[in-house]
Amino acid sequence: MEFVVVAAVVAVSFGAAATWLIATRLPEHWLDKSASDGRYAHLGLENERAAETDPRRDQARIDTRRVRRSRVRARLQSAARMMRALRPATAHSDHDRTARP
Repeated sequence: MEFVVVAAVVAVSFGAAATWLIATRLPEHWLDKSASDGRYAHLGLENERAAETDPRRDQARIDTRRVRRSRVRARLQSAARMMRALRPATAHSDHDRTARP
């Protein structure tokens, strides 16, 4: 069991050392090249794309949310009305006479 713990500590420390070496020892021009040509190159453009979105699509999303909300509210209100109708008539007067410990 001690071997597993030692192996885990060695693996984690090796990963930390490798990360530190990559961050501190790679030449700057390699980092710039990988930032512009790498697979994560266009992640910084996401904010610019968000600013260029079509306002009609944004409005459609907002309208869809409004329609869904109103449908949910209507269902809840109809369910509440049905529950009130099914409640016994004496339940209102019994509420004041509840026994307290």
